[in-house]
Amino acid sequence: MRPISIEQNSFRYPLNIILGTEAQIRLLRVMFTEVSGPISIVDAAERADLTPLGARKAMKRLTSAGIVRAIGGGRKQQYEISLNDILVQAVAALFSAETDRYEHILASIRKCIEIVEPPPISAWIPSLPGDSQHPIRICILQNAGNLRVTIQNLRILFQDLEREVDMTIELIGYTKADTPQQEFSSLHLFGLPPGRDSNIENGIMSGAVSHETQDKRLTVICRIIGKMINEDRSIIERAEQHTKLILKGKCDSARGDIEEWMDILQKYSVRRLVQFLSSEEDRAIRLRQSCPFLAVLSKKEKDRVLKEMGGE
Repeated sequence: MRPISIEQNSFRYPLNIILGTEAQIRLLRVMFTEVSGPISIVDAAERADLTPLGARKAMKRLTSAGIVRAIGGGRKQQYEISLNDILVQAVAALFSAETDRYEHILASIRKCIEIVEPPPISAWIPSLPGDSQHPIRICILQNAGNLRVTIQNLRILFQDLEREVDMTIELIGYTKADTPQQEFSSLHLFGLPPGRDSNIENGIMSGAVSHETQDKRLTVICRIIGKMINEDRSIIERAEQHTKLILKGKCDSARGDIEEWMDILQKYSVRRLVQFLSSEEDRAIRLRQSCPFLAVLSKKEKDRVLKEMGGE
């Protein structure tokens, strides 16, 4: 690309600065969608997968454009979105639309899988496509006798969505004999995840254990998550978004528990929520079986839980 020879006025065209680099867009996405208040450079860089130096340079440009403002000074300096600007509100709407589009695609995929006959045992996306030029790959676990029919019927059900988003959905079939291990980066869609016993997202319940042992393990896990929530409130926001997505789909017998979690996430204070996570009351013990926080932890957060569990 040829260098730009004439710079435009940043007061007249602030979007040139605001959306000028991917680093700035990543920081804005974090600040608009993952946190609800000030954030440090180190935290912002980690969430946006940037180096602290790269994040600092990008944040400086956003600050000069007026979309972000600095709070405090020195090592404790933090940054937050300047919400009193009409342009900021428009940029916020862009990130909201980005999230809505992603959730709509996932919800549409889940809906097709939920109504297909014969229903699969499990379905997941092994990894998100790199861009719109690559297909959305969906893995289907099914009994050998039903696998071909399930995939054929899903291809028909996915046709409308493929036309809507102008992307191809590629289906990969597995039977129980050749099921691959579901990785951390995979996105579970339906049924019981394969490799359930080795994945924190599904309870870290390796081996055959009694209900009492399982309850004890979940209590430990939720106590650790409670400590993490005190350090990072965005975990609550992620759990709430995840729960909303589940309630949009089909959750049958578990719907009552999921609705209880939604009520808790929306109404409990942080202190009360953290206490509830490790409470020994009957309701808390019951709801820990469907704890939404397990599904929204990042790989780094999951690793921390596994590490702290080892020290228990």
